[in-house]
Amino acid sequence: MEYELIAELTREWVDEAGEMLRESLKNTSLKIEEKTNPSDLVTEMDRAIEAFFVEKIQKHFPDHKIFGEEGTYDEINDLSGFIWIIDPIDGTLNYVKQKSNFCSMIALFKDGEGVLSFINDVIHEDVYFGIKGKGVFCNDRRLETVPPHSLNEGLIAISTKMVTNESEKTKEVVQEALGVRLIGSAGLEMIQVLTNRVSAYITNDLSAWDIAQGYMLATELGLTFTRRDGTPINLMEKNPILVANSQAHKEIVSKFVKE
Repeated sequence: MEYELIAELTREWVDEAGEMLRESLKNTSLKIEEKTNPSDLVTEMDRAIEAFFVEKIQKHFPDHKIFGEEGTYDEINDLSGFIWIIDPIDGTLNYVKQKSNFCSMIALFKDGEGVLSFINDVIHEDVYFGIKGKGVFCNDRRLETVPPHSLNEGLIAISTKMVTNESEKTKEVVQEALGVRLIGSAGLEMIQVLTNRVSAYITNDLSAWDIAQGYMLATELGLTFTRRDGTPINLMEKNPILVANSQAHKEIVSKFVKE
């Protein structure tokens, strides 16, 4: 099956999952659990959406491997073959506390290269997606390539942990940019870079399910997506990431390269 046909099928799943999530916000007795700390939450909907995607993948692509945040793992020792990477709710704390500012993400990689990706901004009903070699879209609108520009010409997005544990390097970046914006969802932060609302997104360590979808879309759109020191992303481990237009990326890497 060609990637365009797989993307059409995946879009149906993404739309259905988005409707499930919007409907779930009416539930006043949502089951919520802590994972590693009080701000790291998982809900019954995280698990339900992941199970929904897994059921669809296993039905249509039984030979593909799956890597999901909420525990759906095939034995993955390397990135060979087809691997689906799922984050059912990115920004679960926002989903619980704000009922907004969260997204649902799924991507397909082949031999370590992203071939299609979807990030669903659920509340705004904006689905960002890309297919290898075909561009990146928001719903039916094709996104334009972000022109290179300096750090001091735009805003930046930074993870909360980087702000609360401000290093001298982080301060330098913040002071050079026009300002900082935080959302609390890696998927939505990456969309901000894709759409040129911020010039860069910088984080501490994130797992594959947090970044794979944005990694594919940013690469397809011609943005630069690396570890914070400019070295390549490795989806087999956690990565402190930097996604930005090419000029801002160079300027930010120059500050973090010696950390």
